Amino acid sequence: MVEDTDFRLLGTLDVTVAGRAVTVRVGKQQVVLAGLLLRANQLVRVSELVDWLWDDETPDNAASTAQAYVRRLRQTLQAKDLIATMPHGYRINLGPEELDLARFRALVGKADQTDDPGECAELVTRALAQWRGPALADIPACSFREREVQRLTEEHLRATEMRLDCDLLLGKHAELLPELHNLTIQHPFRERLRGQLMLALYRSGRQVEALASYQEVRGRLADEVGVDPGEDLQRLHQRILTNDPALSRLVELPPPEPAVVAQPEHRPVPRQLPAGLRDFVGRDEAYEQIIGLLSGDGESGGVGAPVVAISGQPGVGKTALAVQAAHRLRAQFPDGQLFVDLLGNALDRELTPEQVLGRFLQAFGLKPEQLPDDHNGLVGAYRTLLADRRVLVVLDNAVSATQVRSLLPSMPGSAALVTSRKTLRGLAALGGAKLVNLDVLAPEQSLALLNTIVGQDHARPDPDALEEIARLCGHLPLALRIAGANLLLRDDDSMQAYVTDLRHGNRLTALEIEDDPSAAVRAVFDLSYLTLKPEAARLFRLLGLVPGPDFSQHAVAVLARLADDRTEKLLSELATASLIQRISTHRFRFHDLLRLYSQERCQMEENADESNNARARLFAFYVRRLDAIADVLYGTWVRLPRTELEESLPSPSFADSAAAVEWMDQEGPNVIAAILYASGNGPKHAAWHLVESLHAYLMTRGHYRAEGLVAARAALQAARAAGEPGAAAAMHHVIGAIYLRVHELGKAMEHLLAELDAYTRSGSQEGRARAMISVGTVYQVDGKLRAAAEEIERGVQLAQEHGYASVRLYGLINLGVIEEQRGRLDRAEQYAHEALALIPFGPSASVEGTPRDSLGHILVHQGRYNEAIVQYDKALACYRESGTRHYEAETLRGLADANRLAGDHAASLEHAREALALSEQSGVEQDQVDALVTLSATHQGMGHVDDASACARKALEMSRRLSYLPGEISALLRLASQSRERGNQTTATEHATTAAELSRKAERLGFEARSERLLAWLAYDARDLAAARDHAERALAVNRSVGAHFGQAQALHVLGLAWDADGDRATARACWEEALVCIGGLEIPNADELRRLLARH
Repeated sequence: MVEDTDFRLLGTLDVTVAGRAVTVRVGKQQVVLAGLLLRANQLVRVSELVDWLWDDETPDNAASTAQAYVRRLRQTLQAKDLIATMPHGYRINLGPEELDLARFRALVGKADQTDDPGECAELVTRALAQWRGPALADIPACSFREREVQRLTEEHLRATEMRLDCDLLLGKHAELLPELHNLTIQHPFRERLRGQLMLALYRSGRQVEALASYQEVRGRLADEVGVDPGEDLQRLHQRILTNDPALSRLVELPPPEPAVVAQPEHRPVPRQLPAGLRDFVGRDEAYEQIIGLLSGDGESGGVGAPVVAISGQPGVGKTALAVQAAHRLRAQFPDGQLFVDLLGNALDRELTPEQVLGRFLQAFGLKPEQLPDDHNGLVGAYRTLLADRRVLVVLDNAVSATQVRSLLPSMPGSAALVTSRKTLRGLAALGGAKLVNLDVLAPEQSLALLNTIVGQDHARPDPDALEEIARLCGHLPLALRIAGANLLLRDDDSMQAYVTDLRHGNRLTALEIEDDPSAAVRAVFDLSYLTLKPEAARLFRLLGLVPGPDFSQHAVAVLARLADDRTEKLLSELATASLIQRISTHRFRFHDLLRLYSQERCQMEENADESNNARARLFAFYVRRLDAIADVLYGTWVRLPRTELEESLPSPSFADSAAAVEWMDQEGPNVIAAILYASGNGPKHAAWHLVESLHAYLMTRGHYRAEGLVAARAALQAARAAGEPGAAAAMHHVIGAIYLRVHELGKAMEHLLAELDAYTRSGSQEGRARAMISVGTVYQVDGKLRAAAEEIERGVQLAQEHGYASVRLYGLINLGVIEEQRGRLDRAEQYAHEALALIPFGPSASVEGTPRDSLGHILVHQGRYNEAIVQYDKALACYRESGTRHYEAETLRGLADANRLAGDHAASLEHAREALALSEQSGVEQDQVDALVTLSATHQGMGHVDDASACARKALEMSRRLSYLPGEISALLRLASQSRERGNQTTATEHATTAAELSRKAERLGFEARSERLLAWLAYDARDLAAARDHAERALAVNRSVGAHFGQAQALHVLGLAWDADGDRATARACWEEALVCIGGLEIPNADELRRLLARH
């Protein structure tokens, strides 16, 4: 091993040997080195090298050629003992800290060994920091690279999932949502990520969205793969559906040290165990394990009391097993057996440690007035009392490790047995508890249990029927016992009928015991419902029609056709009866089981037509609200006619965009749920109307974008099923716009072309015009500016011919942006002013912001920085008024650039940081990349070399991870500029060359021109005048091809300097004169410089 050596392949191949940076340029050498590193400190046979180097066409002298590549690699590395020759092959000798992959795996391994989620998250975060981008990023394409990248990417994903699991345990669910949304978009079939997203949504109070996320992946798996989700994801879906309280429990802290109090004189012996089961079946292995652990057979030399924690799903028999084992152990604990149901399965009603400690102390004879007043005192008294006793403590239905810790005996004479739906890893990590996890019964055990229950009345029960019942019960003990009890009431002939009830009927109903009220949830709800006055009872039933997670008083008034004051009174009555929950002054929600009960009552007691009409009113209410919001946020969007809406509904209005956005922020999950319901059940027109107006909010505000995409897809399917091509086209438009917003350009183009085709076939000229402009916008984002301008100009012309002012405005705004990007500043300014002149026909702050922002960019190009700041400030005010966070971040980046160029570095830094913060809040990582590049430029202008480089490098790493090409090229160009300033011409040229190659391959002409111009300047700095001319002429040709006048002038500037330095003053002068013609009289900084050059020549 060589000191100060580091190899990195989790990103581009990066090599440092003996403190020297080493560049391995030859592709085959890169493959050889990568292969050796992936098998560091192991033998790599020559035959393996041959396989890696040549996929199919292996040369005759492949082995000797491979060995030659190894020799050359050794020469490149200049480290004699680094690559050792072995029999039949080679081995690279590295220490554990000399390879990023080894460091990554070591940290992940450590994380996997710890039970502390905080430590685990920190270790995995450090591990993931070893990755600088996609693994083996610059290794030539070959099957070896493809195979290894796939394997390494899987490791990275698993580590990411591990870190997400830890962060979820630590309660970071809300801040994880943007990351999880992006990850599930990138990996739509990865069920662990999907489960993490569902859990994070659920814990964030977004249950409907969690369920919708499951339905999305379930549908995709069925449509595209032909399979169902795995059992783990199905179980999580069921637990979310039933509001399993264990899903909301997080990591808890250990209890305080005990206090000591006086013992009572009399010591009664508590015997609190409930009765065991006479027909207990199965669990032999777990039963014996528990007996052994708690009776001393399984002791490992510790000094504390043994603790066993039994975990498993509801109804799996945890309590039955614990009680059975406790009865077996009674003789070993003569000083008492304590038992308590901690009510961990009762939502928000679990017992506190203080409550239980008080009960336990009183069981030993302490009077209430003798109990300590504080938690520490109670714990101390309890442990003191148990110190000289042999007591078995059974803690049933625990909700968390913290609830339990204070209740555990501390001395070895006693023992504790805990049951919980949750695996109490904290008890194992900090208290040495042994964990026993119960699964459902084995099929033969299920049959044995059913036979034990049923056999007494059925001499020979039908084995096939029993086997089917066991399967339909999922081999869950509680369900099996209820089914067995129900079978006692049936003869052999009706057993098959019961099987049919279970298979095709309401299974929950079939698994009730008719003569046992405690086994019927409905009976508990009936007690509250049947005491309601008729009007309140009707409202309760109608609330079951609401598909979303909660409901506002105003929405309920529309649903039930009631006055607001009457609605408020009835909702208060329902809340008082605990049939709904008030979550704010005018907003309420159901517990999920009560929702099912309400729906059942509605189906039983309400007329179907009335129910459908009520739900249609609710959806129409949402449509009108969303239309009003769209008018405020972005009033230029075209929408389908609203002919189906009930005319009696009032037309809502919002005081300003802030009020509109606030309403939508609250109602978003309800709107999404309404779309999903209407798409599948009707009224279907409500689905596409809601999606169409939701578009404005999704684009300007950015919340619920992933959920909105799911809803739009559902509405598209509904439109197709209903034979509504216009509605389908509108849905294609929304879906394409969402994909465009998250930079999935291929999918965006697919849907927008589908929109264009549908409108062309239907003859809708307004739709055609809008679709053309949208298609052109995709070209623009993809860097194909000429194609973008041509497509949008056709759309604008069509809109103008037919008088579609809003569509024309939409096109003019985009044309202004494109022409500014092309450097045709005069035309860009013309389009921006034309757009501003059109806005009064339908004022909208967010619409006005875009041409103002475009004018700011134009003025920056012209060197009129203070005027640009004025326009940017106006744009920013528009976006803030409308709550348009994405565009606000864009304008803040423009303000940062303008202030930097104007010399106000403090303002530039403030705006750049604010842009980054907004982008991080939005969760769109591509926006974060753009903001980092802007922040890097600001730091560079202030002379903050390290900060500038760090921002640019982070932007580069993120963009490569996201495959976000514009961000990658921008970051490379920024790094190249910084390297040039530091005099590091080689690094600057490498970055600029990479940027040029990426731009050329992707046909990103604007970036290609910038890259070539920078390469021309670098060559000119190095006095490589021929290269400078070549690069400048390439930049000039690209700018001419897209009609970028300003870009042509910049290329001609450096081209003229190269000719001048080579002694050809006439050609240089011609270049500068042509550059002035391109600028067209605009007073920009380049113009002054060009005039000075001409004056000297």
